[in-house]
This record gives sequence, C-alpha cells and structure tokens, in this order.
Amino acid sequence: MSKDDFSSGRAHRAIGGETGNSFHPGYLAAKKSIDDRALNHHVWGTLRQALSQTAGNEPVNILEIGAGIGTMFERIIDRELLKRSATYVATDSDPDQLVAASKYLSQWAEKRHYSLSWSSQQHGRLSTAKADVSLILDLASVEEFVDRSDSLGSFHLIIAHAVLDLVDFQVVLPQLFSRLKNNGLAYFTCNFDGETLFLPACDGDEEIIRRYHASMEERLSGASHTGRRLLTFLQRPGLELLAAGSSDWVIYPKARLYSKEEAFFLQAIIETVERELWKEKRPFRGLASWVRKRHKQVEAGELSFLARHLDILVRNRPSLPSA
Repeated sequence: MSKDDFSSGRAHRAIGGETGNSFHPGYLAAKKSIDDRALNHHVWGTLRQALSQTAGNEPVNILEIGAGIGTMFERIIDRELLKRSATYVATDSDPDQLVAASKYLSQWAEKRHYSLSWSSQQHGRLSTAKADVSLILDLASVEEFVDRSDSLGSFHLIIAHAVLDLVDFQVVLPQLFSRLKNNGLAYFTCNFDGETLFLPACDGDEEIIRRYHASMEERLSGASHTGRRLLTFLQRPGLELLAAGSSDWVIYPKARLYSKEEAFFLQAIIETVERELWKEKRPFRGLASWVRKRHKQVEAGELSFLARHLDILVRNRPSLPSA
C-alpha cells in the first residue's frame, strides 16, 4: 500500500477504538509512523533482551492478534527483533485486512529488497540478511482463536497492538496466556488510557471528548481506561511484569505543516469523533461547528493532538508462587 492510498477511504477506528470491528487500511498505513515514535523505547528494549533469553536457540514462534495490514510485523523486521528462523502468525477477524496485508507487506519487502514469496494467499516466506520467517495470515478473531485447537502450537511471544480496548481482556487474556510457552512474553502496546486533547482549546471540547469517551464505555465497560486496567490486571499470580511505560500519540505542526500521514490521521480522528457523537439520540448542538473548526485547523497547520496510551510487557511464569 502506497502513501497515495491514504486518501482512498475513511478510518473505521481512531482514538481508542469504536463500535466497528475494523480499520481502513489507509488509516493503518498512515498510523504506522505515528506509532513508531509513540511506542515506549524502554518497553521495546526490554522486549528485545527478554525475547532472546526466552527463545534461546529455538526458532521463535510469535502470535499477533488484530494484526491489520501487518505494520507490527514490518516494524519487528525493520528493527531487527528477529535474527533467526521464526514463525509469525498474524490474525485478524476481517478478511479484507488480510488481503490488504499481503499487498502492503509485499510492497514493503520489495522496497527493502527483502525476499517475500507467497505459497498461497495466507502463507508467505520472508528472507532478510538476518531472519528467515514463515508468515501465516490467519482469519480469526481473538475469541475464535483462543477457543480452537490447531497445530500452531505454543508461542514465545504474543502481541496485541491497540486492540485490547475492543475485547473483554479479562476473559480472553488468560486463555491467550495458556498458549504461551513457560517464560513466554506478552507485548501489549498503545492501550488507550482515558485522555484526549485537541489544542488549542475551543468551545465544546470538554463535552465532546466526554461524550466520545462515553461512547467507548457503551460499547465495552472500562474501554476508555484500558491502559490502567490492564496494568493492574497483569500484576497477578503466574505473570511477571517486566516493563511498562507511556506510548502517547503526540502530533503537532512544524512550520505550520504536517507530514502526509499526520494530516490524514488527524482528519480521520476528527471524523471518528464526529461519527460517534452523531449516533447519539440527542447529538451535541455545537458538534458541526467544532468539526468544521478542527478540520480548518488541520488545513492551516494549527492543530495539535495528544492521546494517552500505555505499553506493557509481561512474562508467563506459571511456576511463580501465588501472592
């Protein structure tokens, strides 16, 4: 997927998720560079060190839930987290996302001069100077995945990037952890944690953001504070909290300009807030004027945006004594 694809459609989710169960691929492509700078460096560094200890000399088995178009896989290869043979299972509940993933990753591999071949639409093989990875695109929601038995075996690492606000993680995570090897790792990133800011402030901000966060709660209780709830939940017997830190989205204009990705991303977020509030029986009276003003600020290079997130890394330690 090229940058020109950004303008080909609307984002289906932006801040903290929403009632839809999918992203527009163009939004995911635009969000990649924003996530790159948001992800917590300490948590990532801890993951790098811990994964080499966990896997030892074995081929590394990784599962990603809600993988979208494959931007986390791209990031892991580009940042050289994998330096040996590996299997990477990328799941998503939307078949269109997996079709987009094969296209997006093929274009990325060609640009990087990696070898990526597909034996089928779902099975690929990536070869770089340092890694040889079997890539499986698996059509399944997280709930479906944890309920089925198959030959994929257990995993050294499970990844969930910006998706745990969409599921009842208190139910699905214990089931996912059962698929981890002893001392296996779980890397949960960009977990929304209840704070959204559009700057400069303008009339309607407080009520609009309050209602937007409330729409998350209507979909799934606690969704608007997933980060802090997850941090508490993961400090439980059988798990070892290895690292946690902020991964906030922060976007601001430079000399009244944004990158193409940033501009698309900001417009998508404004549209997402607007769409959610129009679903209300009594929409906020000042919504239309707020939306117009915020879009104009993006066009003029005047809007800054912040959203709070947490990254968390835990180790599966079933042998640890109960507290």
